[in-house]
Amino acid sequence: MNSDYLEEFINQLKELMNVSNKKDYVQDGRGSYLKVIYLENLILEAKELIKYGECKIALENMLENLNEVSILLDKDIVNLARQAFGEQITMYMDELLKTLTEQGEMNVN
Repeated sequence: MNSDYLEEFINQLKELMNVSNKKDYVQDGRGSYLKVIYLENLILEAKELIKYGECKIALENMLENLNEVSILLDKDIVNLARQAFGEQITMYMDELLKTLTEQGEMNVN
């Protein structure tokens, strides 16, 4: 796990949070949440895990949660996640990153 790329991935999520409309909502099977607050909590939770040396789990959780509420990522952010995983990327995480990117590409067209 490359902590520098992980930190940059988190910084990019912060940027996404900062440019998001404060009135936008995201939704999963349990309810609806303000997007900015959702992202803020996601980042705080990841930083807590990182503090205890759980970098891989932090990144996996962030990606799964982003997918769960359909927050899409551009190729540059996805590339940071791939680089953070390095050789430790699982097939599941690789497919999840592809899904997040492919959905984003479909919405751009």
